[in-house]
Amino acid sequence: MRELKDIGVDVYFEEQNIRTMSGDGELILTILASFAQEESLSASENCKWRIRKRFENGELVSLRFMFGYRISKGKVEVDSEQAEIVRMIFRDYIGGMGGDRIAVKLRAMKVPTQLGGRWDGERVLKIIRNEKYTGNALLQKKYVTDHLTKKQAVNKGQLPKYEALGTHPAIVSQETFDEAQAVLNERLRSCGTRSKGVNTYPLSGMIRCGQCGKNFKRTAAKGKAVWNCPTYYSEGKAACSARGIPEETLKAVISGLLGTPEFDESLFRRRISGITAKEAYRLAFSFRDGHIEEREWEPVSRRESWTDEMRQAAREYANRRWNNGDKR
Repeated sequence: MRELKDIGVDVYFEEQNIRTMSGDGELILTILASFAQEESLSASENCKWRIRKRFENGELVSLRFMFGYRISKGKVEVDSEQAEIVRMIFRDYIGGMGGDRIAVKLRAMKVPTQLGGRWDGERVLKIIRNEKYTGNALLQKKYVTDHLTKKQAVNKGQLPKYEALGTHPAIVSQETFDEAQAVLNERLRSCGTRSKGVNTYPLSGMIRCGQCGKNFKRTAAKGKAVWNCPTYYSEGKAACSARGIPEETLKAVISGLLGTPEFDESLFRRRISGITAKEAYRLAFSFRDGHIEEREWEPVSRRESWTDEMRQAAREYANRRWNNGDKR
């Protein structure tokens, strides 16, 4: 109402006989809005109280869609076809396949998702992490922080959680689920992945693929980190030809751009709002003042990337082939 008033638009409320352009219109609207907000808060608190009481009683609340199940009017039944896909996902994951590879397999099998969309590694891992496939449920994993915005947050101890057993039919056994969690935790530990959150690394969420539009993700192996396009990483060059960029190279380019002797995370965040990885080893840096600057990065040659151990192993392999008579 204030925005309309600022541009000279008068709003008339017939039921309350209020005109926003009148002298007392602002005051009356403020009072009525305060009453409405308190009424909304009271209704929200009452609703939360009812939901938490149901949690305490071990009841599933607001479960409407879940791959592997048919849910109607609170009744949860196993969908036999989807359930077999869920069991396959757990078997493949425990057997050594990653979330991205399983997603490629599901797309090749033309398996539809629950609500449309496309299978990807994140969607697969959500299934792996979901304890409800054991027939049990951990309740109040999330909570509403604000009754006006309805914004949800992950419950990290702010409110009690409730473990309800046998709330619905199971698709996988508890042993299978626990084994999958052990594999997941081991992979996270071996890859040096930190807890999921905003800006986990200095460059997290800052690098966008100029070809497919997805944000680059960080992968680490043998102490070296590389930022890759997830489309290229999971589906190959045919889907997206974006090249992986070594983290050391990125930081060196950023340091040169900002004129610092080494990478300065605070300065980087203050001055740069995003990076677009373009073709032909080019990076476009978007500054917070609105201008854009491009820089080229130099790919590390295979010769430079080889360690002494790798060179020695290559020599031994060549010698074995020579001694065995293979002189091609």
